[in-house]
Amino acid sequence: MSTPASPVLASPVSPHDHHSHTTGVCPVTGNTHAFCAPQPGDLRSPCPALNTLANHGYLPRNGKNVGVFDIVRALKEGYQLSTVLAYLLSFSGLFLLSQFRKMSLLDLSRHNLIEHDASLFHLDAHNDDEYAPPEVSDSLADISLKEGGRYQEGRMTLEDVANIRVKREEECRPLDGVHAEVARGEMAIAIGILGGKDAAESGLDLEVLRLWVEDERLPDGWKPDHTHGLYQTYKMTTVIRDRMKALKEKKIHNILDDNQSTPADATPAEETAKTK
Repeated sequence: MSTPASPVLASPVSPHDHHSHTTGVCPVTGNTHAFCAPQPGDLRSPCPALNTLANHGYLPRNGKNVGVFDIVRALKEGYQLSTVLAYLLSFSGLFLLSQFRKMSLLDLSRHNLIEHDASLFHLDAHNDDEYAPPEVSDSLADISLKEGGRYQEGRMTLEDVANIRVKREEECRPLDGVHAEVARGEMAIAIGILGGKDAAESGLDLEVLRLWVEDERLPDGWKPDHTHGLYQTYKMTTVIRDRMKALKEKKIHNILDDNQSTPADATPAEETAKTK
């Protein structure tokens, strides 16, 4: 297995006066795919993958009037997803939204369609709100990113993701099977794309992940080093799912062991004596 290359993180962007992205093109970057943060009136989603593509001009920078083939093309050009995976994600996403023509990125915030509870980086929808918050929660992102690096220093591995997902799902409303799979798959794809061809074993540099989640941008000069496809995503998602299952079973066994070691009718004095 090759050693992961050190990332070249993005350099600071000089502030520009507010400008318009009404044509879907940034008038000030001077480069088709240079980063530009969203401007007033631009729309974004809870999905850092698509927001990043918009901020780099692979999708309309204003986040409006996005068609299914715009998404297919952006996923292939920006992240080098395989044709099959790009089409599957794009068409299944619009099917879940029940929008078969144009959409805005904000439409992806509609709760419990594609967006789901127990996100690692976004707050859950409040009560019966139709739309979940599209903004990154700084506190959630910080907690999730700090939980990474337990298996490989400075890197977010699939095992890290499983641990974080188990903890996060304990705090939130239960996910149905479809959204649980979406939640696992989105992180598998992120690590697979940004971490490189060996990411299933070596994970993803945490600083690259932080930049992608918090700033919704790619490192300067970053290019995908492989075509990421459906089979790789399936294998990586399976690792996360199996690890989560093992962690949950271990917790159940620990609870059962604790209950068996302390009888329900034991007095406080008896419990104290057991611990001495």
